[in-house]
Amino acid sequence: MAIYDGQKAAQEHLLEVAKACVIAAVKAPTLTGNLDLKTEIVTGDDLVPLIEVMETLGKGSQVLETDAITYRKMLDAGQLPPLLLLGADMTKPIGWDCGGCGFPTCAEFAKYLSKNKGFGIVAFGPSCLWKVMDFGIACDHACACAYMHRVEARIQFTMGSMATVMGRLEGCSCILGLPLGPVGADIWFDRQSMVGAFDYEELTKRINAVSPNLRMAFTGGGNPLLKTKDHWWEDPVFLKTGGDPEVLARRGKSKEEAIEKIGKYRAAHSQKKGS
Repeated sequence: MAIYDGQKAAQEHLLEVAKACVIAAVKAPTLTGNLDLKTEIVTGDDLVPLIEVMETLGKGSQVLETDAITYRKMLDAGQLPPLLLLGADMTKPIGWDCGGCGFPTCAEFAKYLSKNKGFGIVAFGPSCLWKVMDFGIACDHACACAYMHRVEARIQFTMGSMATVMGRLEGCSCILGLPLGPVGADIWFDRQSMVGAFDYEELTKRINAVSPNLRMAFTGGGNPLLKTKDHWWEDPVFLKTGGDPEVLARRGKSKEEAIEKIGKYRAAHSQKKGS
């Protein structure tokens, strides 16, 4: 017989929930039955390199910075959740010549892909539409499994893209990350970790920059109007498109720093796998 600290025991149980989510994802009723899903559960200190690279790239991306701040606060509190990585190669056509990808045949899709494979914000592409739907179904089942265990389930392209650049789940064109926990409030939806991270003025600027559509007035006049302040109709502020050398320079510098860290971490990971 023994007495356990409830919160501590629940936090330790999150790893078992992650394992259950893997089973749910692998057993998901996909459309093609040909997804070849890959999974990996990352815990503890092995999460730190992913967080540090996210922090570096976050200097040029507010979305990455927001998640990096949240992970950093959990790390500092000793409450890092297990992270389930789910990935698949969606660049291999299924062979049905359905045209859903925009090419009339899978052969033409494959021919184009052989010369034009590129990396977007989240994934390599172009992708087979059937594989994309299958991957979504598998990820949905993983999230549903977490919910059935009453564990918060917000799947992330941010941590998934960090796993991609770090060389995890080799051979996958897209990886998504599902942090399981930590136990307690809805960390990933309520974002209490952001309280005090910025003052009101800075936070308002960030909301306007990340999701300008949430602050946009009626756009029928042809000049999108942003509600950037109280009495926003006085001295109005309009949304315009254009280049920004300062942003490009900041992103370029953060990428250079990240590439250096990624090289170091990947070399260490390869050495660890070989030992």
